[in-house]
Amino acid sequence: MNTQTQEAVPKPSGLLLAIILVGQFLAILNVNIVNVATPTIEADLNASGAGLQMIVAGYTIVYAVLLITGARVGDLFGYRKAFLGGLAVFTITTLAAGLAPATGWLVASRLLQGAGAAMMMPQVLTLIQRNYHGAARGRAIGLWSLVISGGIVVGQALGGILLGLGLGWRLVFLTLVPIGALLLVAGLRVLPADEGGGRTGLDPLGLATLSAAVLLFVVPLVLGRDLGWPVWGWVSMGLSVVTFAAFVRIERWVTARGGRPLVDARVLRAPGMRPGLAILLFGPATWGRSCSPPPCTCRATYTCRRWPPA
Repeated sequence: MNTQTQEAVPKPSGLLLAIILVGQFLAILNVNIVNVATPTIEADLNASGAGLQMIVAGYTIVYAVLLITGARVGDLFGYRKAFLGGLAVFTITTLAAGLAPATGWLVASRLLQGAGAAMMMPQVLTLIQRNYHGAARGRAIGLWSLVISGGIVVGQALGGILLGLGLGWRLVFLTLVPIGALLLVAGLRVLPADEGGGRTGLDPLGLATLSAAVLLFVVPLVLGRDLGWPVWGWVSMGLSVVTFAAFVRIERWVTARGGRPLVDARVLRAPGMRPGLAILLFGPATWGRSCSPPPCTCRATYTCRRWPPA
């Protein structure tokens, strides 16, 4: 009986794990890889401070807004389709970023990159849970955690190395395109087929409210410093608190009606959930890059440059 049970469980594929973890690595790498390239982007594209802010942070903003929706897309249409679809969007928009002729093009590419990452990333852990068991699952989750932390560290270092080759900031993006294309080809062959459960729904009202709350809060933080902290930024952050409160009420209403909310408050009561969320909240605070001593000062977030310019 034990022999039959062992034979019934397919052996985990190392190639499957490599594909999804490298995809995750590329998505996390893009959070910081562009940071060190901002001075050359500014000079080449004549980008404003606000434009540079959106080039750097626009990716993270869209990723944060759409991450939960990306997880639901996997539930609805299948994790394989969601991962490969997100990877395709990410790869194509990375190519577009590398070929960007102007600041607006590059900002739009970064925003769409974030959307692709938000669709791809949630599927990684789900694919691990569905395809790996026992000790193999433990090892896979350990590597998953390592990739998350390693991607942040490697991002800035790799960006600096690529810029050091003297081929310009575009190489920061274009180097990743063949990797994404290779992952797509391999993923089409290796990732197991699965079916989504279309009955779950997307909770559009919750999605719209949460997206608005995140945007109202994050955009002023991203642009406020460079614009001198205008009044509209403080008003926006105040409205975000109201919108978050509305989101909580909407999710409770959806739950009471027997629907599937975007965020189920009952999950927050699970053992260990709140400490884990606290770590996820404060951990990224260590990812920032400090400035050099004067005359190098941080005029824009993530960007260390000589000020005033020579």
